[in-house]
Formats: sequence, structure tokens, C-alpha cells
Amino acid sequence: MAQMQISELLEEVYVGQERLTRDTIHRHAVAAGAAPDVVAALDRLPEGEYSLVEVTEVLVVADQDRVRADLGVPANQLTDDDLSREVTHLHQTREQTFRHGSEQALARHDERTAELEEEYLRRNPQREVDPDRLRSGARLREPVQET
Repeated sequence: MAQMQISELLEEVYVGQERLTRDTIHRHAVAAGAAPDVVAALDRLPEGEYSLVEVTEVLVVADQDRVRADLGVPANQLTDDDLSREVTHLHQTREQTFRHGSEQALARHDERTAELEEEYLRRNPQREVDPDRLRSGARLREPVQET
């Protein structure tokens, strides 16, 4: 998706406006001769009103999801090292996605995490389990004394 064109289009459309409907944004894009992929992304927006920040986020996430869908490697085709790295990266980005990502980004994060974790467990059914992470291990630990 042409990011510069999206930015320029949205800046023009939102001059003096805080929120606009999806249809208004779409009409401006078509009238301005926006690229087909920009118009298609706007077509996929749910009905409603959007601030400049909200519509930009939706369009950027839609573009990222499209790229990931086109370039993402299925979990069962990753090497063990790549799978481990991908799982680690998803866990590192979880809080940021949960707190600040759009619904689409969070749903995609959930899907990818489930896919990668299932593949990891399939490949490592006898993975090492830390005894302290079991209920019985937690009971054996001494209680923390408050000072």
C-alpha cells in the first residue's frame, strides 16, 4: 500500500475535521484517484466514524496483515531455531499488542501465537518443565516474609 499516498489523502480529508465517516473518507479517496489498494482497504473498514489516528491505524494494520499473510511462513515449515525465535518475539510483543493494538492486530497476534505454540508443543512433547512452575513445587517454596 502506498503509505505516502495514504498520509497525503488523509491529511487533505481531515483538514478542519476531527471525525469522519468511512463513506466520506472513501468518497474522497475515489475522487482523488487513490490507488486501488488504498480504496480496497477503505472498503474493508467497518461502518462508523473515525479520527485521523484511528483510520491511519486501521489502514497500516491492514497493510501489515496483508504483508504477513503474503510473506508469513507457516509454523510447520519453520526450522526449530526460527520457530523458537518467532515464539519468543510474539511473547515479547504481547503486552504492547494487547494494550495498544487494534482488534484486527490483537486477533492476528492471537492466531499466530496459537499456531506457533501448537507447533512448538508438537515438536517438543517432552520439553523440560520447571518443578517450581507446578502446583506441588509452588507449595514447597517457603512463604515470603514481609519485613
